[in-house]
Amino acid sequence: MPSLILHVDEIIENSLEITEVIRLEKRIINIIQEELESEKNNCQIIWIKSKIITSNYKIFGELKFREKKTRNIDRINDCIRRIGEILQKKFRVFIRLRAFSIKDSSIAAIDLEN
Repeated sequence: MPSLILHVDEIIENSLEITEVIRLEKRIINIIQEELESEKNNCQIIWIKSKIITSNYKIFGELKFREKKTRNIDRINDCIRRIGEILQKKFRVFIRLRAFSIKDSSIAAIDLEN
């Protein structure tokens, strides 16, 4: 069950309308389904309003999922890169995304700057 937890600076979070969140989530879930071969009903996106003061990255995300043979490092990197591009286009802020697989020692990370 892939789970994407997004810590979003409170200034950005306050600017979102629920219809925008629904559209963003739909696009992100489609990417997770495609890249990580996941079922739509198993995907979770959790938005956490945060006060980010000292970091330039105003959105910080962690994508966690179970290990699977088809979920190799290239697919994981493509997944977080595509998610990061969508978020960056929408919010125009620095974004830091990391991906963690359960039962795997590899970690994928991406930082996007505006």
